[in-house]
Amino acid sequence: MALLAIFGPDRGREELATKFGVTILVIVALAGCSRESVPGIPTAPAPPAPGPPAPPTGSAVLWVMVITETGRCIEGATIQTVLAGGAGDPIPQKTPCSAWDSEGGLLLTALTPGVPLTLRGAAPGYAPREKSFLPDSTPQMISAVSIELSKAQ
Repeated sequence: MALLAIFGPDRGREELATKFGVTILVIVALAGCSRESVPGIPTAPAPPAPGPPAPPTGSAVLWVMVITETGRCIEGATIQTVLAGGAGDPIPQKTPCSAWDSEGGLLLTALTPGVPLTLRGAAPGYAPREKSFLPDSTPQMISAVSIELSKAQ
């Protein structure tokens, strides 16, 4: 009877029921369009963040000599690897050494290509010196490098 009051007394029961049904259908349809009642579309998980770059492959080799200002090999010279907290043990270079004859010095193998390496050359009567090198990974290549020392003052 409350519906009769809303739609008026001159309407028939069937017409009233039809309008009521349509009204309910419209309300349900509108409620179905609400974003609150519709579950979200599942999304694929985000791809993992890229990790650190892969370490360089291969092995680099440095042939190191401690020389004088004139290019002569220094008898009794040592070479040390300089580390963050100090230096490694001094390694004596082999003498006689000569860059022209491929003899002596010190051959450092299994170095990581592209990772800088700091070496310290020292010899009695000479001022020690540190020098940084960047090992190369070119196959079948040995990089020849030198650490030049000056006479101690």
